[in-house]
Amino acid sequence: MAEQIDLSKEHKPDWALFLPAVSSFFITGLGKQRDTTTEDYFPQERIPAGFNGDVERLNFLNSKEGLFTYKWGLYSAGHADLDVTKDIPAESIIRDREEGTFMLGDSGGFQIMKGQWPADWKNPNCPKALEQRIKVLTWMDTYMDYGMCLDIPSQTVQNQHLFDKHGIKTIEEAALATHINNDYFIHNRNGNCKFLNVLQGLNHTQSDNWYEEMKMYCDPNKYPDNHFNGWAFGGQNKIDIHLTLKRIVGIIHDGLLEPGKHDLIHCLGTSILEYAVLFSDIQKAVRKYHNPNLQITFDCASPFFGAAKGLA
Repeated sequence: MAEQIDLSKEHKPDWALFLPAVSSFFITGLGKQRDTTTEDYFPQERIPAGFNGDVERLNFLNSKEGLFTYKWGLYSAGHADLDVTKDIPAESIIRDREEGTFMLGDSGGFQIMKGQWPADWKNPNCPKALEQRIKVLTWMDTYMDYGMCLDIPSQTVQNQHLFDKHGIKTIEEAALATHINNDYFIHNRNGNCKFLNVLQGLNHTQSDNWYEEMKMYCDPNKYPDNHFNGWAFGGQNKIDIHLTLKRIVGIIHDGLLEPGKHDLIHCLGTSILEYAVLFSDIQKAVRKYHNPNLQITFDCASPFFGAAKGLA
């Protein structure tokens, strides 16, 4: 049996934190294999001999049995079975993860952009949108430590061939739909999950306008008991370091990156090594001069995607 490696110990406290974006095929495969009420999901001949027939060795959230362990991750509502009223063994890796692990929930905006959650998202009275909104929020509040609000990604406006699936033509309509989702989340959250205010925009002007519209959701003066608890940088905000720095300065200036109130900034789908260094340096500076609690996180799904597509 190979010696267990605890990768969590390799992370230095002043580094920005990498979150592996766990794929559904990984969660489902391990979950079905550990389901004792059914036959093995993976034939024994496919399991390496050193695993002793147990693919739970690949569950990095299991500190006792994992071949390697890492206590942080990201999982998307767009990949999950959102029915919290049922026992779903295929989701047990996430639902029954051990205490002390941390999971950030992505809201599923990507699924809206791709037309996989069809609804007229800019219509506050659309029943399909409301149903999905309720499912996502309930799932986040039940299983996630932090979660992102259900935003409409900037790139949705570039997918006009899917207009009949999402109803979004302009960045203004994307912002309107995000307002509707934010309002629902902020008035119906139960407090179990902390939420991030997602910032979008395809350029500086759009990003500035989006921030000015959405910043109120993090304002303790406007929402003293249920304001959002941090930020998620999407669109241009996450890849244009000039804009990233400008945005953080503006957030600090507006009093919306306060210790104990807004302690997390997540950079969506960004994992280039150079950016990890930049995010770590930014985190150190903000901790030194403003919020000593700040944690910057970033994610990617490449390790899982590479395995799923037979590339690794």
